[in-house]
Amino acid sequence: MKHFLAISTVLAMTFLGCSLNAQTISGAQTAPSIKSTAAVSPSSQLIEVIYFHFTRRCVTCNTVEANSKLAVNSLYADKVKTGEASFKSYNLDEAEGKAVADKHKIGGQALVVVTNGKVTDITGQAFINAKDLSKIQAEIKKAVDNSQVKK
Repeated sequence: MKHFLAISTVLAMTFLGCSLNAQTISGAQTAPSIKSTAAVSPSSQLIEVIYFHFTRRCVTCNTVEANSKLAVNSLYADKVKTGEASFKSYNLDEAEGKAVADKHKIGGQALVVVTNGKVTDITGQAFINAKDLSKIQAEIKKAVDNSQVKK
């Protein structure tokens, strides 16, 4: 029982330490227009999955990044080839990462989906399901599908 309690405490502190830097975005926010070098037909949309992180990262942080990249490449393989979908990772401790985060109004570690100018924060679900590729795929797909719904 002592081992279980000790392991539970260590795991809770590890998860808490990784997620302390994450900041949620209340609702979806409109992001500045996204430019792409690829030719995109008017009927298609750009899908950008962006992971913002700091230099110092835990195993869970690295797993979220790896599985998010795999999810984008498997869900949208054809769009990745044409430049209509992408996964990008930015270090918030570097100038470029800070600039992109400011552009999307991101204040800390986050995983966001940008589609049709709409920023959807899926950080919480990504960290909860870090090791489950299918659940991360489902969250990314849901964010993309929800951005297509016209209100």
